[in-house]
This record gives sequence, structure tokens and C-alpha cells, in this order.
Amino acid sequence: MCLVGRSLPIAPSRIAQRVELPPRPAGFAEPSPPLLTDRAGRVYTYLRLSLTDRCNYACVYCMPPGGEHEHALRPELLSFEEVVRLVSVFAQGGIRRVRFTGGEPLARKDVVRLVEMTRASTPIDELVMTTNAHRLAELARPLATAGLDAVNVSIDSLDPKRFEAITRGGDLGAVLAGVHAALDAGMKVKINAVALGGVNDDEVGALVDWAWSLGLTPRFIELMPLGEAAHLPAATFLSAAEVQARLGDRLGADPGAADGHAGPARYVAAADGSGRRVGFITAVSEDFCAACNRVRVTAMGDVRACLADRKAISLRDRMRAGATDADLSWAIHWSLSTKEAGHRFTDPEATEHEHVGMSLIGG
Repeated sequence: MCLVGRSLPIAPSRIAQRVELPPRPAGFAEPSPPLLTDRAGRVYTYLRLSLTDRCNYACVYCMPPGGEHEHALRPELLSFEEVVRLVSVFAQGGIRRVRFTGGEPLARKDVVRLVEMTRASTPIDELVMTTNAHRLAELARPLATAGLDAVNVSIDSLDPKRFEAITRGGDLGAVLAGVHAALDAGMKVKINAVALGGVNDDEVGALVDWAWSLGLTPRFIELMPLGEAAHLPAATFLSAAEVQARLGDRLGADPGAADGHAGPARYVAAADGSGRRVGFITAVSEDFCAACNRVRVTAMGDVRACLADRKAISLRDRMRAGATDADLSWAIHWSLSTKEAGHRFTDPEATEHEHVGMSLIGG
């Protein structure tokens, strides 16, 4: 599998604004760290950790054509030991659910071993992954055996040619084979789709029908104005309400609700009472910032309190400089203490998020 993009070191200013960390207060995290909260009182139980900024696809709303941006060199990435250590530190602060993201996490060499290491050495309740599934057919069973509980698979079209165009070279057949392999391996599977006006919006019903036929839950994610997506035509954006309207009588009238602390999606039940559902992630039209429980770490070890915020603290650099677990915990807590109330996607004066590449920080 050929990975797109150039192997050049990433200038930190390209993806982050480094911020100064105050000294750790005496006695902080000793004997044990407090639960992860921010200044608004939000409690954090969910970590999204990127394994790589590389991807073998280059989706139109995520990466430049051909993936033409600098990528982290191997020494710049978190090592497997560093990933496991960070997951353990986060778990001490109350993180119970960890999602490996990318780029494409299955592009990381020996990713099965990392899953096994994480499961064996950390007390988390759930380990999941978001993937384009290009390699999932060969890796699903080894991943499940290693301890991966579930995968979310990105599928924006069921038409092979359209899928290839949206992903700039993706192979729908390989992805569908990956979905079936994950199901056969006993993993939970959800389908993620970004509805794009004038591109794939005529397929939302077909995507739901197909997912339901396999017993899967499809989820529609609103296009977020990050990186490449910020430069797409305005008509490309479709709100969750518009997508729901296009699904017609497939869905009931109840507006739906989130699945506790599992994530931001709001799920609407099928009208036929079958128990089937469709998820909607409304990051733009109906933000869910007030109930946010997620913190992110990039593939290079930057902790980011919000997807749309460039402020970052390097946990990688601190580990490599000899930081203790208490030092790392303090850095994470302080980062969350700087988090704003919301993401400001709809603020016309806030353009900073346009420079936040989704593939560089993890979705």
C-alpha cells in the first residue's frame, strides 16, 4: 500500500501554537491525579489519540490532492511505549474510552501489536478505532484478538466511481470487504458518512438502507470547516436536519438522544420500531460543546483540548525530557483549563480553525 505525501519534517507552527506551561504545583497528582475536568466543569472520559498523520486516501474534505503536505518523520511520532504510557496517565485521570485515529491508523506499522500492548497495560474499558478500512479485511481478526472492541468505518458513497472520486483513489471493494471481516471477527461496527451537497447527498437513503441490511448503525457527520473542508463551496455543507429530512419516513419523529458518554452523535430511531437507528453528528448546526467529554492527542504527542483550537502542549517532548507521570498529568489538566466554551466554527471573525488540518491532528 503506497502512502501519499512527502516525508518532510513538520514545522510545529504549521499545526499548533505552542503555549507555555506553568510549573506543576507542589503535591499535584500525588498520590493520585484528580479527575480530568475543565474550567466549565465538563468531565473528560474519552481520549482520541492519533497514530499517524498519513493516509492512503486523500478525501476531498480532509487532505490536499495527493496528500501534498508535510508528514511527520518516524522519530517525531509517539512510539508505542509512549502511546501506552500516555493512555495509562489519561486513565489515571478518569479516561475510560480510547479511540485510535489518524490519518489512517491501519497505516501505522505493527498496529496490532500496539492494540495488544494498550490492552495489556492500561485499565481502560473500551478500545476502538476509526478507519477507512482499506486494510481491515486482513487485520480485523488479529485486531479483535489483540483487544480492539469496535471500528467506525468511513464510507461516503456506495458507488465505486464516486467513492474513488471523493477519496481520490479509494477502493470501495476493499472497504466493504473490511466491514464484513470486522463483523465476522465479532467487532462492533458503525458507518461514518459525510453528506456533501451536490456530491453524494442523493445517496443518504441508500447508505442507511445498506447499513441497516447488515445490522449496522450509519452516522452522518456535518462537514466541519477545518483544513481542506474550509475551502469547499458553501453549498457543499448539509446540516443534519437536511439529511434527516431526506431520509423521510425511515425515521421516527423523536429527535433522538446521545449515547451517554460514548460520543457526540445524536441517534434517531427507525419509524418501524425495529430498534435500528441513524446517528447525526451536528458539530456546526447544533454544537454539543456544552457536553464535550473528549480530549485529543496528535500523532506527534500534542494534547489539544478542542479539535478546532491550535493551542497545544507537547506531551512527547516532556516525556523525552524525563517528565514524571505527575508532570504529564499536570500538562493535561492545565491544557483542559484553557479550553473555551465552544469551537467558534460559525463565528465569521474566527478563521484560525481553517488552518487546522484534520489529518494532522486526528479526527
